[in-house]
This record gives sequence, structure tokens and C-alpha cells, in this order.
Amino acid sequence: MQLQFYWDAVGDPRAHCDPPGRPLAEFLESDIQGSTATAREVLRALDWIEAGDRDHWEMTGNIHTLALSPEGASLQNEHEEDSEPYELPLSQFRQALTDWVSFLEEGRGS
Repeated sequence: MQLQFYWDAVGDPRAHCDPPGRPLAEFLESDIQGSTATAREVLRALDWIEAGDRDHWEMTGNIHTLALSPEGASLQNEHEEDSEPYELPLSQFRQALTDWVSFLEEGRGS
């Protein structure tokens, strides 16, 4: 899976990924958006799950519900009735989220 990040013409952060990883790109773009605070909140939740402090964590954004458990990350599109959850390992999800934060911070000149 190859995620690509870029800024659109009006300065909004965008993410692209060919199938099957498109739901992850949509989650970053639509649910995390340009909020490093939200991304860091999810990263903290990942820490809790991986440390065994919690066995489940969930958030619902603009399009997706994210569920984290020791088994992995699951993204459910809440706007498509027949969509199957997109599932991926926690390590892969963490890497994508960390890369998104770096992209946002670099783009803002932080």
C-alpha cells in the first residue's frame, strides 16, 4: 500500500491510495483532516491498546468509525450501507498516522 500526501489548490491536506487502501486515505483526509491534535489522540489510543491498558477504543469522524483493538484497526464507512470494514494491522495504521502527522507539520512549516 502506497499512501501519497499532497496539498490541494486551496491548501487543504489530501491523501491518496489505490485500492485496497483507499479507505485509509479517506480516513486521514476526511476524519483526521489537518488536525494534528486529533491524530495524536488516536496515537495515544494506539499506545493504550498496544500496552494492554485498554482492549478497545473507538471514534466516529465525518465519514468513518475507527475501532482499535489488539487484533488491529478497523475503518467502517458510515455513509455506505453495504460497505465492509477495512481492516489493517495496528503497526501499519500507526505508520500511516505518523506519516500524516509529519506531512501536516512539514506543510505548516513547524
